[in-house]
Amino acid sequence: MTMTSRTRSTALAIAAIAALAFTGAGGAAAAPPDSPQIPLNTGQEVPAPTVGGAYGTFSYEIEGDELCWELTATGLSSGAVAAHIHVGERNAPGPVVVPLTVEVGETSFETSGCATPDASLLAAIEDDPRAYYVNVHTTTNQPGEIRGQLK
Repeated sequence: MTMTSRTRSTALAIAAIAALAFTGAGGAAAAPPDSPQIPLNTGQEVPAPTVGGAYGTFSYEIEGDELCWELTATGLSSGAVAAHIHVGERNAPGPVVVPLTVEVGETSFETSGCATPDASLLAAIEDDPRAYYVNVHTTTNQPGEIRGQLK
């Protein structure tokens, strides 16, 4: 094997690994193609932005009477205790409308699931998703550490 072909093989291997990482292969199931990808971060949290570099993503799809979702969180300041979809405009707290499952105690995780909330709630989310947000609660930031408005 010459140096050129070895370099080419290494480059192809790195490209394949990068492609797997960016497509999420090996993690939670990929979000449906039409699902919005919602960024979660500390700066969107209310009542006051939390400090730190935690971030995540949330995607969801409503089909029939089911809301299916995927949630990731990375770099939380302490272990996750809960995650929810809340009704609330940007920069405003609001009540929980859909509980989500999390990896309790973990500071980084990927999780997914489906819920069957009331049909009127699903219709309301479909009609005005920006009136809802998702956030992840931790032991040190119980009101929420990362947040993102639905779209």
